[in-house]
Amino acid sequence: MEVLSPAVGTGTRPQRNREAELARLQAQVARLEAERAALQWAVGHDELTGLANRGLFCSLAPPLLRTGQPAVVIVLDLNGFKPINDRWGHDVGDCVLQTVARRLAGCTACDLVARLSGDEFTGVSTSPTPDCCPVTWWRPAVSALVTAIAEPIPLAGELVRVTGSVGVAPAQDGVPIDELLRRADLAMYRAKATGGGFATWCEAGTDRPRTVEFTLAPLVQHATAPTVDPQRRDPAGVAPAGSYRRDDPVWVYRDGAWRPGVVENASGRAVLVTYRHAGGTGTVVDTMTAEYVVARAAVDPQLDRRELAPRIAA
Repeated sequence: MEVLSPAVGTGTRPQRNREAELARLQAQVARLEAERAALQWAVGHDELTGLANRGLFCSLAPPLLRTGQPAVVIVLDLNGFKPINDRWGHDVGDCVLQTVARRLAGCTACDLVARLSGDEFTGVSTSPTPDCCPVTWWRPAVSALVTAIAEPIPLAGELVRVTGSVGVAPAQDGVPIDELLRRADLAMYRAKATGGGFATWCEAGTDRPRTVEFTLAPLVQHATAPTVDPQRRDPAGVAPAGSYRRDDPVWVYRDGAWRPGVVENASGRAVLVTYRHAGGTGTVVDTMTAEYVVARAAVDPQLDRRELAPRIAA
C-alpha cells in the first residue's frame, strides 16, 4: 500500500505563528521590564539632575555612616541662584542646576550626593584616613566642593556664577540620618547668614553651630574702595535706593569692609546686590538699604557685565 508523503510546507504556517507570538510576548516582557526599571529609577532619583533624591539618599547614607570611618553629612545651598532665574528664565536656571549636579557627582570629596529640593543639595563624605584623623579632616573635601561649584558656567552667551553655602554635621553613633540632615541644614543657614562659605555643627544637642570662615581666594584690599564707615555717613549724602539700576557697579559694605558688587535690582527702599565674598572669586547675593551702597568707578572683571566694562572704565 502506498503511503502518501505530506505536501511540502504542511505545518509551516502554525510554526511561524508560534514563533511570531513568542517574539511578540518577548518584546512585551522586555518593554514591561524597561518600564519597571524606569519607574524604580524615578522613585529614587531627581528627574532634572539625575541625582538621588531625599528618599534614596536616606536609604543609602546610613551604611556609609556605619563603616567606622569618620564621616560628615553636608547640606549645600546655592547663593545667587534666584537672580539667574529672574534675569534669564527657568530654562537657564535648570541648566545651572544640572551643571552644579554634574560637578557634585564628579567631585571625589563626596561618597554620595543628592538633590534635596530647589537649589539645595546634600552629600556624605568619609575620611580617607580612618586612624589619627583630625577633627577638621573634612575641610579640604568641603573646600574642593565649594571651589568646584564656584567655577563660571557659560550660559546664555555670558558667564553665570553661583557659589555655595555649606553646613556640615559630623556623624555620631546613634544619630539618625534625618537628625544629621537637620543639623547640617541649620549650619548651612548659619553660613549663609554670615556671608557664605561653610559652618559646622559644634556639639550634639546644641542649635548653635560654630562658624568657620572660608574664602575662595586670599583676602585682598581694594585701594579704590571707600574708607568711610556707612554708619557715620551723612544720610543727606546717601543716594536713594531707587536711583540704582540693574548692572550698576557699586561698592557694598559688609563684614567691616567695602566689597565690589553689581546691582541686580532696586526698589525705593532697598538694593539687591551681587558682591564678592571676602575679596575672593566667590559671590554673595544680599538685599541692603542704601547707606550700605555707593557707586563704583573701578572695573571689576569678575562682576561687571562685559558690555558695561568700557562705560565704567571711561
